[in-house]
Amino acid sequence: MAEHSRDRGPWASVATGLIAAPILAALAWFLIPEAVTDADGQVVSGLSGAGRAVAATGVLMGVLWLTEALPVAVTSLLPLVAIPLLTGGEIAISQVAAPYANPNIFLFLGGFMIALSMQTWGLHRRMALHIILLVGSRPDRLVLGFMVASAFLSMWISNTATTVMMLPIALSVIDLVRQRLGPEVAPVGKPFPFALNLLLGTAYGASIGGVATKIGTPPNIQMMSFVEDTYGREITFAQWMPFGLLLTVSFLPLAWLVLTRFVYRLQITEVPGGAELIRGELRKLGPMTAPEKAVLAIFVSAAALWTSRTWLAGIEIGGAAPLAGLTDPGIAIGAGLLLFTVPVHFRRGVFLLSWKKALEAPWGILLLFGGGLSLAAAVVSTGVDRFIGSLLLVLEGMPVLVLVIGAAALLIMLTEVTSNTATTATFLPILGATAAAINVDPLLLIVPATLAASCAFMMPVATPPNAIVFGSGEITIPQMVRAGLWLNVIGLVLVVFWVYVAGGLIGL
Repeated sequence: MAEHSRDRGPWASVATGLIAAPILAALAWFLIPEAVTDADGQVVSGLSGAGRAVAATGVLMGVLWLTEALPVAVTSLLPLVAIPLLTGGEIAISQVAAPYANPNIFLFLGGFMIALSMQTWGLHRRMALHIILLVGSRPDRLVLGFMVASAFLSMWISNTATTVMMLPIALSVIDLVRQRLGPEVAPVGKPFPFALNLLLGTAYGASIGGVATKIGTPPNIQMMSFVEDTYGREITFAQWMPFGLLLTVSFLPLAWLVLTRFVYRLQITEVPGGAELIRGELRKLGPMTAPEKAVLAIFVSAAALWTSRTWLAGIEIGGAAPLAGLTDPGIAIGAGLLLFTVPVHFRRGVFLLSWKKALEAPWGILLLFGGGLSLAAAVVSTGVDRFIGSLLLVLEGMPVLVLVIGAAALLIMLTEVTSNTATTATFLPILGATAAAINVDPLLLIVPATLAASCAFMMPVATPPNAIVFGSGEITIPQMVRAGLWLNVIGLVLVVFWVYVAGGLIGL
């Protein structure tokens, strides 16, 4: 493949997007019929000028997002220019800009701060090694240990950071196994089931774990922000976590069984010195340091507050509820502020988190959230969602289960070749309009589609964890496709199953 900038797609995709995006946007503008109103001035068909402008902007952004012709974060800034300009000021810049400061964006920002602090002091590595050691050193248990460690860490820090941290540990274990077993059992340069399982399990564990919490993966927080802004329905951290954990806890063992017992059956029963290698890595870390303990205390406190916020907000003292204003974003930012405040070496100016380290946060993701929410708000305010819904009335009468499966399957397929966050941003308003057209709860389509966006396991380009382990040179694309296809199917089934069985936990 030709070289291309890491913040854009391949050159062919960039060229296609830059040409197709304005053409398709112009077609949307000219082909959508102008509004026809009744005697009361209500629009009965077509779209107003502002609606057509917003629809064209949505098409423009959707194509640019899906092709990554521009950096995703840059495309996310388009509403600030296009919507006020193309609507002739009917939608003011203040309205367009407001969603970029959505409260849930600050929840994610606080989560980034906690994650970066854990990485600064090596707490995430210590936690991962302890989990692996706890599970055991048999080959199949080592794979499970890596999957569980990746899943747990990715509940709180980014899937990418988790995989980057776990990869060197996994490669060390693979090298040890090759040395101990010899080239006849563990050949170099040839498919080695243990290596395939360990690396794929690490990547897949990170993706599976990310769905468990509100801050675990960008599509989660993006979907919840959209639902709150559009429908006035808040899904709290405490509501989502039990629901998300059901999916993660059921998916992980199934993925492990499929990998180690079916797709790439393990041919060895012991890893000589495997446990000692992990213990050796822990010994290198030494005793837990004071900064690690402080970061752990802040992390545990934030998690406890997130999961008990609703209960704490209801406590009354002398007729007043002092914690009624406690919010998930407030807890996250409060934890972040503490990390900047607690000193490690006061005289040297070393604190648990520095601004230099904070600059490593994926700020572009926050812009993507804002751009998606800004576009969604304009879609609703100009009636574009109702217009899309009217086009989708042909789906009325179709079994809802078929639509749910179809929406989830579509997102899985698309995110194999596109950014899951950008794809989610593109489809949330469309799925909301579809739900309105067929008169079902919008969450019934939106939630499974969002979860499905995190279930792309077949291609290296599907998710950063896939790409990271593919870069190790131990895995080929056909090998990843073979394993990922099974996990895509299992993920689709589990997502739909838990939405129907446990959707009540999130208000479905």
